[in-house]
Amino acid sequence: MQTNEARLNILSEAPPLKAILTMAVPVVLAMIVQVLYNMVDTFFIGLMNDVNQLAAANLGFPFFMITMAVGSIIGVGSASVISRYIGMKKMREAGEIVGLSFGLVAILGAVFTLIGCVLLNPVIALLGARGDIAIPTRDYLLPLIIGAVAIMANFSVGVTLRAEGAAMDTTIGMIIGSIVNIILDPIMIFVMDMGIAGAAWATVIGNLAGLGWYLYCYARKSMLRVSFGRHVWRLTYLREVFTIGIPSGLNQGLMSVSNIITNNLAATYGAVTLGAMGIAGKVNSLIILILIGLATGCQPLFGYNYGAKNKKRLIAILKTSMVMAFIAGSVLLAIYTIAGAGLIRVFSAIPEVVSQGRYILTAMSCAAPIIGIIMITMNCLQAIGKAIPSLILSTGRQGLYYIPLLFTLNALFGFNGFIFTQPIVDVLMVITATLMLRYVLHHDPVLHEDRDRA
Repeated sequence: MQTNEARLNILSEAPPLKAILTMAVPVVLAMIVQVLYNMVDTFFIGLMNDVNQLAAANLGFPFFMITMAVGSIIGVGSASVISRYIGMKKMREAGEIVGLSFGLVAILGAVFTLIGCVLLNPVIALLGARGDIAIPTRDYLLPLIIGAVAIMANFSVGVTLRAEGAAMDTTIGMIIGSIVNIILDPIMIFVMDMGIAGAAWATVIGNLAGLGWYLYCYARKSMLRVSFGRHVWRLTYLREVFTIGIPSGLNQGLMSVSNIITNNLAATYGAVTLGAMGIAGKVNSLIILILIGLATGCQPLFGYNYGAKNKKRLIAILKTSMVMAFIAGSVLLAIYTIAGAGLIRVFSAIPEVVSQGRYILTAMSCAAPIIGIIMITMNCLQAIGKAIPSLILSTGRQGLYYIPLLFTLNALFGFNGFIFTQPIVDVLMVITATLMLRYVLHHDPVLHEDRDRA
């Protein structure tokens, strides 16, 4: 177990490579567990041999992502402020932000549940559930709506805990939640005969289990003293949290929207393409989540050293993490290029699906070496409190660039334009992100207050 002194040493003094590995490896492992959990969850629902149940779960997933996006607003925004305050040695203020984040996520979760229950039928229709799919979709959504506070809080509290350097504790919480979910899935779906509702309740209970661990860490292991009361509801605190949190939440929300649009376009190319696209996306998500894990693990390092005005160390961590991301992305691309067909065949033995899935996977993964650089840049800008650049990058990859180019390239080049849109967007994004980060680092007044350290 890391002591508070050890955590501060990692944030402030450890060599960049050691600091990144210490903070990022647990997050990457947790992301891998999350991918495996998603696959197992889908596997158990598929064992019901009811296409309507499986379709309902797929339709309900964007709603789950929206719930996570709301939690991201509070968690990512609070984590950015907390890590900077710790870097400035403002421990009392950091503890007050933690207390504020608890209150905000409880309020937003309760409002989300109330609105979701009132508008349940319109939400089901909006997601596209029709006919025989409507009832299982309702069965799946209702537990997620009731348990919205647990889902949001689990994500939000885990992110704020990581902001103080407790990467391993955060990972343990994610693993606990995933294991509880996986164990409960077959019990609640089959033994208790709850069907798809059992899968949803297993998700809620898994989130509660992870949240319980995080609360234990705050009570027994945190370097911060969590503060509650009216004094935490300061306008300054709220502005700092939402200024960074909203771009992060918007990014996740746009991902859900772009997924819906992409699936609708894929359907125009037929069932084989739609199936192959889904499988390739699931396989490619491993690359994305590993690189997101690396970038997320670095976020407290960025925030702390920015708060400490240690520009030299901040840039060293940036350079090291970007090199690591490029190497990891290149290795994963090589593996996917060689073993693409075999990876697709794990999920489907249909020759047409395997052939097209491999081609789509190649298109999706070809930008892997630069995706990590984009993610690291986005996380750095969020960590150091740069709201406008964060907003531009958050909306750019899945909104400003992706959606217009998706329709344009699909119209001009057909199928090839459709599947190569994302890597083209990633090239544009890495150019935009690096230029923006370079400008911020060269012109930020905080980093130039101490010329000797900068």
